[in-house]
Amino acid sequence: MKHCFLINPAAGKGKLFRSIDGDIRAYCDRQGVDYEIYYTKGIGDAEDYIRRTCGEASGELRFYACGGDGTLNEVANGAAGYPGASVGVIPTGTGNDFVRSFTCREHFLDIAAQVGGRIVGLDLIEYNRKLATTTLNSGFDAEVVKRVLRIKRNPMVPVKAAYLLGALIELINKPGVKMSVSVVGGETQKKDLLLVCIGNSAYCGGGFHSGPYASIRDGLLDVAFIRNVSRLTFLSLLSSYKDGTYLQKKGIDKIVEYKKCKSLEVDFCGVRSVSIDGELVECDKLSVSTRPGALRFCLPAGCEVIEPPPFEP
Repeated sequence: MKHCFLINPAAGKGKLFRSIDGDIRAYCDRQGVDYEIYYTKGIGDAEDYIRRTCGEASGELRFYACGGDGTLNEVANGAAGYPGASVGVIPTGTGNDFVRSFTCREHFLDIAAQVGGRIVGLDLIEYNRKLATTTLNSGFDAEVVKRVLRIKRNPMVPVKAAYLLGALIELINKPGVKMSVSVVGGETQKKDLLLVCIGNSAYCGGGFHSGPYASIRDGLLDVAFIRNVSRLTFLSLLSSYKDGTYLQKKGIDKIVEYKKCKSLEVDFCGVRSVSIDGELVECDKLSVSTRPGALRFCLPAGCEVIEPPPFEP
C-alpha cells in the first residue's frame, strides 16, 4: 500500500504543517513505509492530485487529508469512485469537526497510529452531485463561517476564539433564511428560520454540537430547523446549542424541529450562502441525501467511533 499525505499549508493559519511533515518523514523512513508528501496549491488541487494518482497507479492507495474539514472534503470527493482508495485525516485545521466523532482524538496526530489504522465504512452526504463529510448549514451558521474566515486573517486573534467572536457578531446581525423544504415521503413546507443544519456527523462550526443524535454510520441525515426567534431567545439557546443539550430545554419543540431522514430537497428564496464542511458556497437549491458506508475511512489505531444516544422523536 502507498500512503499519500496531502498537506494543506494554509490550514489552521499554517502552524502545524512543518511539524507534521517532519513526523511523517521520520516515521515512514524509519519503518520503510512507501509514502509520498504532496503540498496542495489551492482549492480543487487535492481532488485533482488524487484522481491523477488513482488513474496512474495500481493497488491500494491511502490518502491522508492533512488540514481541516475543508481539506478532508476535497480528499473524500477525489477518492470517491476508486475502490482501491481509502481516506484518512490528520487534523491541522481550525475547526476539525469531523474527528470529534471519535475517541482518542490525539491519535489522529500520531503517524504510527495512522499508518497502522484499520479501514471502516462511514456515511457521506451527497448534495447537488458533490459529497460532504460533516454538515451543511445555512442562515446563522453559514454567516458565522463567513465572518470567521474574515477574522482568521487577523494574526492577533487566536484560532479557538475566532468562532466564538464570529458567533457574537452575527448574533447582532441575526441573519435568517426563508426556504421551502420537502423531506422524502412528506409534504413541502415553507419555513422562516434562523438556521438550518443538515448533519452527517455531530459537530459544526469548530465544536458546536448541533447534532447530538447524529451518527456517521446510521445511514441517516440529522436535520435541525431553528425558527427565526428573537436575539434574546437565541442567546439563551447558544450555550446549549454548543454543548448539544439544546433539545433537552423546556419548550424547545416550539423553537426547534429536529428529525432524521434519508433525503430532502431545499429551495431557498434566492441565492444563499451555505457552509459545507466549513467552506462557503452560494446556491439557490439543495438536493441532499445520505450515502451509507460510502467513505472507506482509515481509523487510527486505538480510536473508535462515538455512538450517540438513541433518538426518540
